[in-house]
This record gives sequence, structure tokens and C-alpha cells, in this order.
Amino acid sequence: MLKYLFGHRSSYLNNETIDKVQSLCRTIENKIDQNILHQQISQLFNCLLNCQSNKSPRMILQEQMNFSLNKSLSQTHAQGIFIDYGEITKAGQLVAIYPGTIYRRHIDPLLLPSIRNTFLLSRKDDLIIDGRDRGISRSIYLSCHARYPLYDRTWLSNDIFLHKNPLTLGHYINHFPFNGLPNVTYYEFDFYFDDNDYDLYRFVPNVRYADIDNEEKGMPSTVLISLRPIKQGEELFSCYLNVIQQEKRS
Repeated sequence: MLKYLFGHRSSYLNNETIDKVQSLCRTIENKIDQNILHQQISQLFNCLLNCQSNKSPRMILQEQMNFSLNKSLSQTHAQGIFIDYGEITKAGQLVAIYPGTIYRRHIDPLLLPSIRNTFLLSRKDDLIIDGRDRGISRSIYLSCHARYPLYDRTWLSNDIFLHKNPLTLGHYINHFPFNGLPNVTYYEFDFYFDDNDYDLYRFVPNVRYADIDNEEKGMPSTVLISLRPIKQGEELFSCYLNVIQQEKRS
């Protein structure tokens, strides 16, 4: 996983630091059970879908997973994402989802939306997620969404209390600062629901830029997974470079 950075790499991101971060991320990623992760997501989405009360999506997340997310002033940028209720109790737990338009590298036209765009997240299968929620990226997502209106577009709202899915804040998680380490990592995940659960796609905050062959099913995406327990009030930090360095040396 690589999130594109513009400008010079910070001096603290030396090979030793990158190796340490990669080792930490790979250790946790290798322990993730895709079936269990799918079950957790399906359970949350079903609760969001079938809620008959006046409970907000954030309240449902708090009940189901004992935490919720919010934006606030970051240590490193204007905005960051924090645990504002409860806590993450262990490593390997689902924390957030990375929303946006799905592009195929070298196939779909990404030049214009990529200009000065620090919200591009590259998967290892040559798919790129554009998580920018404004400008031309926003317009393209809404245009694609018009073709497939089932998927979630509420993540585009600046008001997180209007988000239909309370986990769709992964695009605002910042790169870790010089005096710390990341506490979450990107993990490639494909949403797939069978015909009985087809309505759950309404909580998936991704759309494809282009139509695909009928053989391809589901929606590719990326989720963020905890690398350690995270307490209430902590800011979430990822590492934007934890794969590209390894690929360069291989």
C-alpha cells in the first residue's frame, strides 16, 4: 500500500524507520482473518441497515465496536482523525474505511484528478483509490455514483454526523510524526455481498471509475487496521510509505 506524498521525504523517514514500520505492519497484517473481517463488517452494516430507532450511525458503531471517530486539529496537519469515544482494545481491529473512486492504473484517466492530490492510495493490484472529497475528484465520484446510486456518497459531507457509514474517515488519517510510530495500517479489502445481503452495498463508500466485466464482482477498497491498542483521545496515524520502500529494494 502506498499513499502518494508530494514534496521531499521527511528526514526522519530513513531506512531503519521504514524497516521497523514495515515489520510492524506485516506482523499484524499476516494475522488478519479475511473471513472474520468480512463478518465484522457485515454485522455492522446489517445493524446500520436494520436500525428501527432514532440511533445515529455513530451510536450504532459505539454499541457494536465500542469506539467512534471524529475530526479534530491534528498534531501534523489542519485536520486529523481521533478516537473520540471508547477505545481500540487490540491490534488487528477494524478502525476505518478509505473511501473514494477506484481507478485502474494505466487504463483509466487519472491525470487531471491526480494534480496536487495527496489523497491517492495505491493498492498492490494496480488499483488506485482517490479519496479527495472536493474539486474535480468530488465531481468525478458524484458522476460515477449517478451510474450506481446504491453506493454511499454521504462520506463527501464535511459534517461527519451526516455520514451513513461512520467508518468512512480513513482518507483523513495522517502520516505519523517524527516522534512516534503509526497506530493503524492500510489493508486491502474487497467488499462482496451475495444476493441476500445486496443492500449492504449502500454502506460501501467506493465506486469504480469505469464499468468492468461481469466476471468481476464486489467492490475493491481498503480498510485501516489497528497496530496496537488505541485509547480514547488518541489521533490515528498511518505510514504512507510502508510498501514502496520494500518494493524498491526487492
